[in-house]
Amino acid sequence: MLEWEEDAGKAWDRFLRKKTTISNKQAQVEFQTLSKQLKIFYHLLGGDKGKELKITDKRDIKKSITFLQKISGYGKSFFLTWQDEDAIYFPPKLDILPTKEENIMLYFWLVAMATNINVDSSNMIDENQKVSKYLCDKYTGFNTFYIKAKKYLISKIPELVYIDEKNIEFDDNYPFIMWIYPSLNKNSKLRNSYEEESQSQRKDEKTESLKMKKKAKQIDDKKKTDGFMAFIPEGMMSILEQVNVDRAEDDSFDEDALYNAQDLDEITLGQKKANLNSRLKMDLDIKASINEEYPIGRGHFLDEWDYTKKTYLKNYVRIKPIISVNTEEIPLPKRLQKTVKKIQSELDLLEINRFKNNHLPYGDEICIDTWIDYKGHQNKSLHHQKFYENFEKKTRDMATLILADISLSTEAGITQEIRVIDMIKDGLMVFSQALEKLEDKFAIYAFSSNKNTNVKFHIIKNFKEKYSNLIRGRIEAIKPGYYTRLGAAIRESTKILNKQQNQNKLLLIISDGKPNDIDRYDGRYGIEDTKKAIEEVKQKGITPFCITIDIEAKDYLSYLFGKNGYAVVRDSKKLPKIMPEVYINLTK
Repeated sequence: MLEWEEDAGKAWDRFLRKKTTISNKQAQVEFQTLSKQLKIFYHLLGGDKGKELKITDKRDIKKSITFLQKISGYGKSFFLTWQDEDAIYFPPKLDILPTKEENIMLYFWLVAMATNINVDSSNMIDENQKVSKYLCDKYTGFNTFYIKAKKYLISKIPELVYIDEKNIEFDDNYPFIMWIYPSLNKNSKLRNSYEEESQSQRKDEKTESLKMKKKAKQIDDKKKTDGFMAFIPEGMMSILEQVNVDRAEDDSFDEDALYNAQDLDEITLGQKKANLNSRLKMDLDIKASINEEYPIGRGHFLDEWDYTKKTYLKNYVRIKPIISVNTEEIPLPKRLQKTVKKIQSELDLLEINRFKNNHLPYGDEICIDTWIDYKGHQNKSLHHQKFYENFEKKTRDMATLILADISLSTEAGITQEIRVIDMIKDGLMVFSQALEKLEDKFAIYAFSSNKNTNVKFHIIKNFKEKYSNLIRGRIEAIKPGYYTRLGAAIRESTKILNKQQNQNKLLLIISDGKPNDIDRYDGRYGIEDTKKAIEEVKQKGITPFCITIDIEAKDYLSYLFGKNGYAVVRDSKKLPKIMPEVYINLTK
């Protein structure tokens, strides 16, 4: 009985779908299978390099629907192509035209439409009609395809006769899949109304100081628990006072904070970052924890490029320098010793820091080839006797800053035991050994961000520090952070590199993904700011280069760094070995 009802339901669904939608299953094509060709086509037509090509879900369209559509639910939402300032969004698959070739052609038509259309137009119908005519007039192939496809679609959907009419309303018609539609969020410009904090606009935090050293303990209160309410008999008060629970937080200014802190026997320190109107400064007697992150000062501010306004947002990003304290010093891990030994042997063979002078009358060594040539010469009196050679130490005069992306995505596992962050740590250690061997000057920094007000800039090794067990300890202490505000980290690195007096300067970025953050710094905004930051690097005479393990990176890194400005490591386990190789090729 149940099987019969199920079969009847499926048959009814097929009937309604056939009556209310157009579907040619045998001619279906998917966007993913064509994405590479479409991207190339998009760029050949002069498409905006900062935009991506993505797929979209269905969107609801306000239009009149038939009785069958009402009872079936079909005909209310459609896969349509639309675009905003960050990307162009295509249907994940197409089967509306009768042949596979025509559906493939439809994707290319949509790319061409999106490349030429003005998405900010106030009349998108007029804009679509204008661009359709332009493509048909310019490209004969598109003209033939458009006429045939339009005729077929109108024969199946009579409501589409409006597409050549003038002065029609956008929302009251059946959607035409060959057009480009505006953004789902018509108020997308509101994103620019995020609070743009500047140093001068920030309110001053009220700070008081407690003139005594207090006993303190630190608890882990990051994990949220349910609220806690209890009827507490007087006799149990002394026990429950020792229970750690989520207590109510009051973010208002506490006039008695100084007095209350002075009266407490012990100060309990949590790890939550509350928005407080006041701060209390005090000297605490607390046991130092291992690998504690210590902020150096309150940070400083940098500008950020807003491509929508074509201007810098002054003092918009707050950089917070951080260093790990109480770090355990560690030797080079055994798992890396074999790799390091091999790389150092290769460096010895390359002798890239030695310069050879030959054909000398005297020197450190005799050149066997020149000597044999001299001995074999019939008239030795006419042959010069300069068959010695010597070696001079080559001054590379190189300063390299390594900038490691330690955003949360580096927590991802490569295998069950190895994470991306582990490979970045190993890469930094192996690379540092190679730079020590070359006696090149270098520094290591890492970064992650959580909005524009909190870009953590971790100091692993500055240019003045010697590479040591302590630096390896700091590398080992690196932990994944949050997001990737890459432009800010590049600008901070540029400031540091620019202070070095070396003739050659290299900014080497290690990353696992594209720029992003929780606020506006996602999609095209982050891409354009990073591109601007890289332009600033080049203007300073510094060479930027990016090594990434993001296999999709070619889509955006060529736009950011140029064709020869990056390397993609497909097998992230090879990162430690590849980093020195890339460096040697860049600097020899």
